[in-house]
Amino acid sequence: MGAGSAGAPAAAGAQTTGAAGGITSGFGGAGGLGGAGGATGTIGSGGTIGVGGSGGAIGVGGTGGLGGPGGSGGATHVGGASTSGDPPPLTGTVVAGTVKVTRSTPLANLAPGFAGFSFEKTHLTDGFFSADHAALVAMFKLLGPGMVRIGADDVNISVWTPSATFVKPGTTSSKIGSAEVDALADFLKATGWKAIYAVNMRGASTPQTAVTELTYVIPKLGASLAAIEIGNELNLYGLSNVQSVWHSYASAIHGAFPSAVVAGPGAYLDINFATPFIKGEASQIGLVTHHYYRGTAGTSAATLANLLNADPTVASQSQALVNSARTNNIVGGYRWGEMNSYSSHGQAGVSDALASALWGINFMLTTAQYGCVGVNFHGGGQNMDGNVCPTNAASCDRPFRYSPILEIDSRVTAAAPLYYGMLLVSQLGAGSMLATTASAGNVNFKAYAVSPSDGSIRLVLVNTDPNSSVNASVDIGAAVSGASAVYLRGPALTATTGVTLAEATVTPQGGWAPKPPYALTHAGNVITVPLPPASAVLVSAN
Repeated sequence: MGAGSAGAPAAAGAQTTGAAGGITSGFGGAGGLGGAGGATGTIGSGGTIGVGGSGGAIGVGGTGGLGGPGGSGGATHVGGASTSGDPPPLTGTVVAGTVKVTRSTPLANLAPGFAGFSFEKTHLTDGFFSADHAALVAMFKLLGPGMVRIGADDVNISVWTPSATFVKPGTTSSKIGSAEVDALADFLKATGWKAIYAVNMRGASTPQTAVTELTYVIPKLGASLAAIEIGNELNLYGLSNVQSVWHSYASAIHGAFPSAVVAGPGAYLDINFATPFIKGEASQIGLVTHHYYRGTAGTSAATLANLLNADPTVASQSQALVNSARTNNIVGGYRWGEMNSYSSHGQAGVSDALASALWGINFMLTTAQYGCVGVNFHGGGQNMDGNVCPTNAASCDRPFRYSPILEIDSRVTAAAPLYYGMLLVSQLGAGSMLATTASAGNVNFKAYAVSPSDGSIRLVLVNTDPNSSVNASVDIGAAVSGASAVYLRGPALTATTGVTLAEATVTPQGGWAPKPPYALTHAGNVITVPLPPASAVLVSAN
């Protein structure tokens, strides 16, 4: 949430203004306030809450409220009830759905800053990560403080060259120098984010060259450094002694920097490689990382249906990873250090469509239920990860279709649909996830519940069916005094543009002006939540 404090209710007909990031609320009496036209509700910095309907009644800001752009490192949050009109209409076949929240069965905690990014290390060389890249700073801050991972395949070609200079935007270099690290440090301070920073473990690299690089990196990044990663996807190196090689790097790093947190092993999907590795290197690992892709772009498996259907690998490997982290006393837990829909930069019409946002929400909240502490969606731009782009992003042989943030010539151009899924999850905040069941006939319908520390409850419902609506009866297990909803939706499941959250787009500059949430009907413990085809909804209740 934003750093501001909650504003006090205004007197009838009054207007209050909250500080940036604050949550304000105001309400007037029915009638008597502007007559039939209704009165304007509270104005918070960055947005308007509650527009009165006929009869003059004004919506009351409830849990979460509608904040402004947030304080330092803060995020805009949407919540509370308003009388902004009826929720989106249900179209197509309407199916009755049920959701049951069991408050007495808490699952794992949804960690703060759960939705993160992953980028190729060569992206440091083109000026992308700099405090004056205003749009990128804004995109990061909109999600609130989180974790970005710098490494991936291009760490295997990176060479520490202290005197290296930035290259032309849209091009990259394998030479990483002090100027690039300085810019990253400034960017992290500007956003309030932390970084997992990877060092090379291939070619001419040695444990000593890694220590030499980190001798500059660690003090420069300071508190903004979350962990050091060694290499990338070790199980693909083809080395019979890959664990012993990794161990030599980790030992050298800890010898030079005893308090450094080392992340690993960062294996690609192979849990049979990862869990023995974690056990053997438990004394060296402070954060378990693992990688996931649903399949490979350009293959027969890279379909929309495969992406949206539950992958049993996600559940089984999540359980194995959390158990491995716990039994080996890895204090940082585990996170999906690099993941996305389809590898080789994504499948056109799937990885870059509304479907990816809905899949991303399901992936994040499913893995959070098992104890994952965060995910890093991979992305990038021109001339990275073996990509060849002679002129611009459009001429790349393998464009980064799955990237949550789109870019050309090392500058942000748009928020992709996947970013909206990350933004929705960021609105949940942190809290205890509760056991939740959901059903709606044959519709692919999921539900998740989070209980923040303030005693309220927030839910996310996801409908990936392109033709069927769900009219859901949601039993939250306690009497409901108020409920509201904001929707993530778009023109179609395959739409690559026109996606909105809270009826607003994220601008290329990183701005977002969410509309007031919709009021939901409720009786007793049950909230009625309409969910159109190909959409998700964030429900706030108290």
